[in-house]
Amino acid sequence: MDNRSKVKQIETGQSRPKPYKQNRRARIIIVDDFGEMKSGEYLKFFVKLLSIISCVCILAGSLFYHFYTGLSRETRIIKERLTLAEKKVFELTREKEILMARLVLSGKDPVIAKEKEEALPVATIEEKFPASPVPEGEDRINDPLKEDHEKIKMNTPLNKMDDLSDTPFETESPRIIEKTVDLEKFTVVKDGETGDILVRFDIRNISKKAGDVSGRIFTVLKPDNDYEDQWLVVPKSAIINGIPSEYRKGQYFSIAHFKPVKFRVKHPGYSDFYKRASVFVFNEQEDLIFEKLINITDSVE
Repeated sequence: MDNRSKVKQIETGQSRPKPYKQNRRARIIIVDDFGEMKSGEYLKFFVKLLSIISCVCILAGSLFYHFYTGLSRETRIIKERLTLAEKKVFELTREKEILMARLVLSGKDPVIAKEKEEALPVATIEEKFPASPVPEGEDRINDPLKEDHEKIKMNTPLNKMDDLSDTPFETESPRIIEKTVDLEKFTVVKDGETGDILVRFDIRNISKKAGDVSGRIFTVLKPDNDYEDQWLVVPKSAIINGIPSEYRKGQYFSIAHFKPVKFRVKHPGYSDFYKRASVFVFNEQEDLIFEKLINITDSVE
């Protein structure tokens, strides 16, 4: 009996479970279709990486949205200012054209302020008239007064001439005339039915300054010779040294960027007589800023 009990004690002692400490750490285990288990710890790294990338994208998106709203607000304000400025420029341009049209209709030119030049003193020349005869007594009494008066008369012009010689003459520097317009597509053709001469060209503003450009235009039809009395000036004007001299009679223009000009010379007499045409453009200061010569026979419509 004792042997049996000892054997049972040995068997029970062998089958007694050993104490085991559990690991409470969370793990990812992947089980496939065949029941085989694999570790999925590498998935934690991808999850953390995706979470970091998503946070960065959210921050970047919020920053971009903030910048975009600020830029769109500034752009809207700039557009409003630009529209207001364009409206103001349009109103000022229209007002200027109305005023210039009124001046043209009234036959006056815009007054241009000029610098006032200081007038130099000019020597005066006094005329001598024959004196009436005076008695001898009075002549003797007034002799000293007459001598002093004659001395003053003789010295005054000389002093004035001395003042003129002492004042230095100011030499004016030559004024530079700026070319503000250019003519393009210039054609002069003959109308076969009526015999009129058609003049067409495009005038363009090439000035570097802001604003409109205005002035006067003349067209001169010329034969083969150089006799000025046979030239036809449109509008009519006197010619000095081959250039129209009456500035106010020219065709007025005022352009901001570009403007086509067309006009017809009706019944110029013998239309075949005129072989060439010249265009003269003057600015508001009456300076010649453009001149062009073209053959009428070579023009193509």
